[in-house]
Amino acid sequence: MFMSIKLSIIIPVYNSEKYLSECLRSICQQIIKNVEVILINDCSNDASIKICKTYIKKFNFIKLVNLKKNKGVSYCRNV
Repeated sequence: MFMSIKLSIIIPVYNSEKYLSECLRSICQQIIKNVEVILINDCSNDASIKICKTYIKKFNFIKLVNLKKNKGVSYCRNV
């Protein structure tokens, strides 16, 4: 059955391993129906991508977009 997304939470990710797990854990505890979380990886060079992939495996409402070049937080939000 097709699920209609009513809320998209967009999270720019750049070298945020220190805070990312806490952020995603908090969001996942509050998720209700018809919500998606979109992580935009802006070429992180720390463990952020590993954390993102861990949460993607656990939750089907989380999606990951990997940018090929660092573009900044405003660009990530617009993606």
